Formats: sequence, structure tokens, C-alpha cells
Amino acid sequence: MMNDFIGYLTGQIEAGRKDIAALEKEGRKDDADFVKVRVNIYDICKTVTNALISRPGAGEEAVKAQFARFRTEWGAALEKAKEHDDARNIVIGETKLEALEDVIAHFPKEEK
Repeated sequence: MMNDFIGYLTGQIEAGRKDIAALEKEGRKDDADFVKVRVNIYDICKTVTNALISRPGAGEEAVKAQFARFRTEWGAALEKAKEHDDARNIVIGETKLEALEDVIAHFPKEEK
């Protein structure tokens, strides 16, 4: 199950990199930058998962807890950007949270 999750994240990273290359080739730097944000979130989540899943005493619960911390921190940053009408950081914050929610939705559910 965890291998499928890591595979999903890897697939999202690879697809994003292809999108970035295509967008940059078309001269769409801003669009490419936002895809880079998404790819970065998938990469961060993959790194965190790999680091925590095999650590004694950590495992899936530690990964879920870290994802919850990301949600809290990035949500707070988004709210701050909204308070300051910072359009670029609002879009970045929304992009980060959308990618994180996708990661969480694909995280393996515990077998009962």
C-alpha cells in the first residue's frame, strides 16, 4: 500500500516536470512557476513519507501528523496573504493546499 502511495507521488512529480518543460517551452513562465509549486509539494510529501515511514516509533501516524502540520502552517500563510491582498502568495498558498489535499486523499487508509 505504501509503495502505491510513493508511486503515486513519483508519478505526480514526473508529470509535473513534463508540464513545466512544456509551459516553459511555450514561454508561459508564470504558469510553469505554479506547477513547480505543486511538484515541490509532492516532492516534500514524498521525502517526509520516506523519512518517517521506516523510522522506529514513527510510521503512518507520524506521516499523517506531519501532513496536518503542513495544512495548519500553509493555511495560516494563506490567510496572511489574503489579509495583505497579496495575489501571488494567495495563489501559491491555494496551490500548496490543493496539492496537499490531493496527497492526503491518496494516503493509504488503514486496513480494518
